[in-house]
Amino acid sequence: MEAEQTLHNIIDRFDAPFFYYDLDKLVTHLESMAHQLDPDIKLWYACKANPMSAILKVLRNLNFGIDFASLGELHQILNTGVKASETIATGPAKSKKYLENIVKAGVENIVLESLNQVTWLNEVCKEQNTKVNGLLRLQLDWDEGKSVLGGDSVTPFGLDHEQWLKLNPSKFENIIFNGFHIFQWGNILDTARLEMIWEKSIQESLALAQKLNIDMKIIDLGGGLGIPYTLDGKGLEFKQAHDVLVNLKNKYELKSIWMELGRYAVAECGQYFTKITDIKTVRGKNLIVTEGGINHIARPALTGQTFPCTSFSVARSEVKEYNVHGPLCTALDFLGTFELPMNLQVGDWLIFHKAGAYGFTESMPYFLCHEIPGEVIKYRGDLMIPRPPKTSYEWMI
Repeated sequence: MEAEQTLHNIIDRFDAPFFYYDLDKLVTHLESMAHQLDPDIKLWYACKANPMSAILKVLRNLNFGIDFASLGELHQILNTGVKASETIATGPAKSKKYLENIVKAGVENIVLESLNQVTWLNEVCKEQNTKVNGLLRLQLDWDEGKSVLGGDSVTPFGLDHEQWLKLNPSKFENIIFNGFHIFQWGNILDTARLEMIWEKSIQESLALAQKLNIDMKIIDLGGGLGIPYTLDGKGLEFKQAHDVLVNLKNKYELKSIWMELGRYAVAECGQYFTKITDIKTVRGKNLIVTEGGINHIARPALTGQTFPCTSFSVARSEVKEYNVHGPLCTALDFLGTFELPMNLQVGDWLIFHKAGAYGFTESMPYFLCHEIPGEVIKYRGDLMIPRPPKTSYEWMI
């Protein structure tokens, strides 16, 4: 097969771990969502999932807004040609200096996470003789368990009702208070659960809007649309989630709903390739050690959930269970337990799927001075290499 031969060519050229992104697949997925979209629902891309330039350009060209949470992300976004007016600033750590920088850059939509941030932003806007749109981030008291977004834990994201009620919006003339931002749950596959979370979020936001005398033009429900981290799992259909949003919009007479998709937008388009460096049996367990590990894909160590794994270009045989470990000098470098061919050999390659989101930029690439993985993209049938692998000679001082 041509596609397999292309990947063999990359392996021969690099002989080092790399990420592979199929942007043709990404475009098909994003276009499908865009074509279904209600005019009162706006999709943003949370670029923390993957801020690669080529991916940002695809999203820009399909009229997705971009959500950023640091100056570095904003610079990356602007460098790809995205207009500052098509961005939204999220993230809990916004100093006055940070707000000065993003307002000066032309960012018009800012999520406010504290009373301090409201005061600082108003001062900044006065100094720069401008106004911006502000969304108040509301942190709700739930009884739903843990989540990477905080769930029912107390987190630095936003304020609760009691604290926001200390705000007098009329005193901040340079901020247009458009509504609220609520996002505490991630990677949900159950549409009914999403509906329950979204409806409670809307109800709580409307109640607070009334108390603060804010015209809630926008509610930003964040992301949360999940993907299954298995190869045969049934994913969440966008149409089902979209229909829920439309129904809620109509039920509560909402003017606009915003969603910030990260994982759901890009995860499926990416794969991570790494070579087997050793195979052995320890205390009755079959072990594989790979050239790259959580230094390149840290998600298994951070969340306890693995990327699905298969072998690359190994003739089919009977399978057995292997524990797969990376090269780092810590037992945390565990990539998962997988059914893989019994005839795997040292020098064969493994593929970790659904690594288009929360892959390389979520990881710890400098630990132990291993190589930084390359990044390869396929777009409109053409293969491009934005970054080859880099050895420690190229980045260490």
